[in-house]
This record gives sequence, structure tokens and C-alpha cells, in this order.
Amino acid sequence: MSKLEAFLARAIPAHQQTASAHLGDRSVYVGASDIVGCPRKAALSKLHPVLHDIQTLLRFARGHAAQAMYAEFFTAGGALFEEEVEVRHPRIPEIMCHIDFLFHGTRQHKRLHVVEVKSTDGIPYEPYGSWVEQLHVQMGLLKLEVDPEIEISGSVLAVDLNKGIYQEFNGFTPNDVLFTHLEKKGQHILAAMRGECEPDTEPGPLCGFCPYRSGCQAHAGAQPIPVEILTCADAYERLQRQKETLEAGMEVLRNDILDYTGTTMSFRGQDGELSIATTVTAASTMLDSKKVKAKYPDVFKECSKPKIGSTKLEIKRIPPKVFEEEQKAA
Repeated sequence: MSKLEAFLARAIPAHQQTASAHLGDRSVYVGASDIVGCPRKAALSKLHPVLHDIQTLLRFARGHAAQAMYAEFFTAGGALFEEEVEVRHPRIPEIMCHIDFLFHGTRQHKRLHVVEVKSTDGIPYEPYGSWVEQLHVQMGLLKLEVDPEIEISGSVLAVDLNKGIYQEFNGFTPNDVLFTHLEKKGQHILAAMRGECEPDTEPGPLCGFCPYRSGCQAHAGAQPIPVEILTCADAYERLQRQKETLEAGMEVLRNDILDYTGTTMSFRGQDGELSIATTVTAASTMLDSKKVKAKYPDVFKECSKPKIGSTKLEIKRIPPKVFEEEQKAA
């Protein structure tokens, strides 16, 4: 590790601690982001916190950077707003939130507008359910605190810093039914933190990043698939079948073209806007690693180097009849 890498390994966690100082001790309260996620993860993160890796901390820093940048934009445009507004539940102070941006209306128009900023890779077609629920927690808590005559609205501002694009998902207003459900979920997490009950599990798109996945009931044996992931898997399987069909057709066309160009000499041709080029490489030899490892283990060990692992994804559609038989057997 170089001196710079060693320095950043210390500096990045220190920066994150400073950037999140306004959130206080998160182990003693339940925030909006806790409520919209898995209750088990939320409770365990309070009771048994884990250190985040550098990659995760950099994602957090990207979120802070996006928020700071837009705060400057709003200030430059003359907007009337507050940043990182803390709102507590009047009856359950352990349930609270921090609103990224709270915009104020005019004196004639009593209005408050909540904006939740999300830094993301690519702008989704519609806001994720957790984003919307987090916004509803914030608007619901705000509604409990302010004058009933004040109009409350909210939006999610999704920002892709890499591509330099953003999109606001607007038109949200407080929903009492949804807020009551989320409020009860927050109370359940608090009860689990106090050891009064076992926390519920709620599988979702981020299960693969959860440090508490080991021992989770939702990931024991054959697991139910969250709706968001099921939709992705269904689309992936359909595209996969299209890919196989396209590749089979392309292979036939490839062979027809190579029958013309030949495979012993490189070829280059053009007619109008379409060009055809082939590159022929000479035969070569490759190392039989299994044989080297068996016959010369010391040489194999000395000449080996680490290889990054990979994850194999397999999605297939089970015929209805087979699925019914499996269900009966279960």
C-alpha cells in the first residue's frame, strides 16, 4: 500500500464521520432511512454496528457532494430554504428524520416543500419505493409538527453526477394511511432495539450489501423474491432468450460471410457505407495450468497471482406443470 493509499484509508472514514456529525448518535433513534428498509438490518445496525468499507464510504461522500452542490445552486438562485432540518415525532422522540432541503413559500402562501436528494448511477424510470416511503416519513413527521393550515408537499431529486443529469420526481403530498404504517414500523424497530421482540425481515434489492445477511430467515433455503427483483429477473430472462436466438442467427450469417472472405488470410472490403474486415491470427500455444499445478506445484505457486472472483447469474423459467409438481412435493 502506497503512502497516499494509507493516508486515504484514514482520511475517508474521518471525512464521513465529520460529514455525518449532524445526524448525532444514530444508535439511539430510528431515522427515516431505517424505517423504509429492512427492520432486522435497522435494529442490528444499532445494536451491533459494523465499519463500512471504503467503497461504501465513497458512495456516501458522493451523496454529500451532490447535496452540497445543489445547496449552492439553490442559494445562487435565491431560493428560501433550510438544509438538514431535524424533525422529531412529538409523541415518540426516538423516531426522527433529517430533511435534506425544506423550501418555504411566501408570506401569502403558507407552504413547505420537502426535497430528498438521491445520488445514483443512472436515473430510474420512476422513483424507487424506498425513496418515496422515506419522503412520506419526512412529510408525515413534518405534518405532526407544523400548523395544520400549512400546505406540505414533497419531491425526490435524483442526481447522476457521473453523467451530469438530474430529474425531480414531484407531486407528493402527505398520506396519513401510509404514514401510520411507517410509524408502526418505526415503533417495531425501537421495540427490537430494546430486546422486546425479534425484528421482522423484509427482503429487498439491497440484501446483497447487507452485513447482517448471515443467519437471516429470509435467506434460508429457497427464498421468496421481492417484487422489484422479480420484475428485473423476468425482463432479464426474456432478454436472455432473445440473445440466444439472435446469437444463433448471427452464427449462421457469420459462417456465410467467412465462406466468402476465407479464414486463412485477413480481408478488408467496402461497398457504400458497409465495410467488412476480418483479422486472422496465427495459431499459438497455451499453458495447461492443471498439469503444471500437478507436476510442478512449487513453480505453479511461485508464478501464480490473485484473480478477482466473479458471480454467476442463472435465471430460467420453470414450466407451469413442473412448478405445480414442486409445490405439491413441498
